[in-house]
Amino acid sequence: MDKKLFLKSKGAAPGTIMYEGDTAPVQTNITCCKIMHDKVEESDIIDYNNKDKSVTWIRVTGLSDSSKVIETLKPFNIDSLTLEDVFETYHNPKFDDTFDYNFIIMHSLSINTTMQDNQISFIHKDNFLITFEEYHCDEFNIVLQRIHKNFNKFYTRGSDYLLYALIDAVIDSYIMILNNINLSVDSIEDTMTQDVTCPCDTSQLFTLKRYVNFLSKHTRTSYDVVNQLLKLSIEHSSENNIYIVPYYEDLCEHAVYLNEAVLYCKDSIHSVYAENMSRMQLKSNKFINILTMLSTLMLPPMVIGGIFGMNFNKIPFSSFPHGFAVSVFAMFAVSFILAWFFKKKNFF
Repeated sequence: MDKKLFLKSKGAAPGTIMYEGDTAPVQTNITCCKIMHDKVEESDIIDYNNKDKSVTWIRVTGLSDSSKVIETLKPFNIDSLTLEDVFETYHNPKFDDTFDYNFIIMHSLSINTTMQDNQISFIHKDNFLITFEEYHCDEFNIVLQRIHKNFNKFYTRGSDYLLYALIDAVIDSYIMILNNINLSVDSIEDTMTQDVTCPCDTSQLFTLKRYVNFLSKHTRTSYDVVNQLLKLSIEHSSENNIYIVPYYEDLCEHAVYLNEAVLYCKDSIHSVYAENMSRMQLKSNKFINILTMLSTLMLPPMVIGGIFGMNFNKIPFSSFPHGFAVSVFAMFAVSFILAWFFKKKNFF
């Protein structure tokens, strides 16, 4: 399927903030979720001062209106190069530790008819967490529901825990996608087991292989991001935030498991594809064997018919009353003897 590319003009200066991707940009919507010890408030108004020391999640959905995003986030003094990376949605997952804030890029993936890629960026500064979604991320809605149920837990553990919860939701979505791919591969294997002679549809295998390769590109770099977050949490750990280290350690273990599971899934698809190709080759060889044997069985009648069909005056048995019957009997007899010999040697 052809994709329409939304690209900046050539020669644009570094720091030019403009949406760049392969899907049409979604309308920009900015909401603010304030997590306090006794309640959760969601509104379109951002409290930049944060006098109540709440954990504030600013959620930017859709990247069509760059001027609105720049104006809204101006008090946070976000570098233009950072915002440029936010609006350029082809980046691999990465982690940047700047002097003033931490900048993270991840990707949320989903499978409908095709694999869909949603770039998600995080800017973590003090008690503020700003997220940018290329289009609406369903995993974040699940985290938002958890916030409303356990707001005190998110408040006491701070914005570090909120960042962990969102990244963990993205990693979990990778695992769910990989599980669905594994189920599809297992289904193909079960079908091939039930019918040991029939090859499967290779188009489905190629689709699954493409999905796994695309997923693998993000899982490898996501592990690097999680590992850097773990190192940063250890280096800056104190009595107030030492609790976050075990969470990132657990997240790092999930990322390691995910990469190993992706490799296993690749091997499974490769083995199924190899088995499928061997079955197709075997089926082709059987067909060629049948044609070869038919040609061999038809060769004696053709030779005998060719000998007695030569234009000579004196041919043996040409004047014999039963010459035709004898020649036809000889044709079938030689063919039958050859067929019996092939069957005895298990050629078919």
